[in-house]
Amino acid sequence: MNHPIGDMLWMRCRSGARASSDLKPVEGTMSREVFLVGMDFGSFKTSVVASNGKRETLLTAVGWPKDHVARSLLQRDVVFGTDIVRQRLALNVVRPFAKGALKYLDNDQSGVTTADLAQRQRAAKLLVEHVIGLVEPPSDALIFGVVGAPSRASNVSKRLLIEAVRGVFDAVVIVAEPFTVAYSMNRLMETLVVDIGAGTIDICPIYGTYPKEEDQVTLPVGGDAIDEAFCNSLRKMYPEMQLSLNMAREIKEKHGFVHDLNEHIVVSLPVSGVPTPFDVTDALKDACQSVVAPIVDGIREVIARFDPEFLRPMLNNILLGGGGSQLRGLDRLLEQSLQPLGGATVTKVYDSVFAGAVGALKLAMNMPTQNWEQLRSADAPRETETRPLTRAA
Repeated sequence: MNHPIGDMLWMRCRSGARASSDLKPVEGTMSREVFLVGMDFGSFKTSVVASNGKRETLLTAVGWPKDHVARSLLQRDVVFGTDIVRQRLALNVVRPFAKGALKYLDNDQSGVTTADLAQRQRAAKLLVEHVIGLVEPPSDALIFGVVGAPSRASNVSKRLLIEAVRGVFDAVVIVAEPFTVAYSMNRLMETLVVDIGAGTIDICPIYGTYPKEEDQVTLPVGGDAIDEAFCNSLRKMYPEMQLSLNMAREIKEKHGFVHDLNEHIVVSLPVSGVPTPFDVTDALKDACQSVVAPIVDGIREVIARFDPEFLRPMLNNILLGGGGSQLRGLDRLLEQSLQPLGGATVTKVYDSVFAGAVGALKLAMNMPTQNWEQLRSADAPRETETRPLTRAA
């Protein structure tokens, strides 16, 4: 029987792949140890889960010292993770997938300069090298991975994702991020996944097989849009307030909600350096609710072109994934907003941080050996081994 995953191999890579003659399968297995990885490239955070049981998550960002003074102080050329937050004033920080960049580019790459694209690609590649090093693969193992991408990512974007992992993986499969979320939850029948990331929101029907591209919707909004709306609203309401986008994001992550509250959210923010209390309840609610209408419209668009016989089971099994799924009251508000369609049942994933990566790893583990062999032995430029797998500073 053909495995369903065998039909969804979008792309493969390895600029440094060895010749296919190096591969000596023995009774359906590889002659060398195989290390499997599931990766979820979030616009704000990247999560990875490996077959050795290790899992890591870190900011999807790369920092370079601004000058030789910063370089001497930091004692490194590239900075990752929480150090970026602590040292950001001394760094030039690049978020390679911010607002869906690299992951959701149109074929003409409109609005993205060549220099900006090259810098984002370089940052993405360094990030992949670093995060794979964190899960400590054996030095001589073959590294195979499944990586999530937005549902309607263009071919250009998929190629850019491949470039980001080139030289690190021996073979890679790019799949729709909502599918990995559903796979992690064993929700592969009559499920409608709404994956709310920082840069994009994916809406994807799952019906027992790999979903068709035309069945899915990717919205170019997400957590970043909420942060910006919240920050701009507060600045208009309280011009004297000293507020950065990072501060606004932290408030949203701690207090974000979309339902009616019988309480007020008061936070302390500086005014001329003096901590001052501000009521941010209305501004935060309005910003968080800004994604609800696009999600409802997206759901309407998906179900309008789906088999009508399965609409009711789909609406009764909506799964929220991604960091944005944790906004308080979002599941209930979506249910209320979908009442005109006859009602809906909405649930959240068990783990918004690792659900996508866990599903990607499960896909990698269930993929037939012959598929990995085919990907690894596919024609690719034969170059010298380049992947750095040591833990980065």
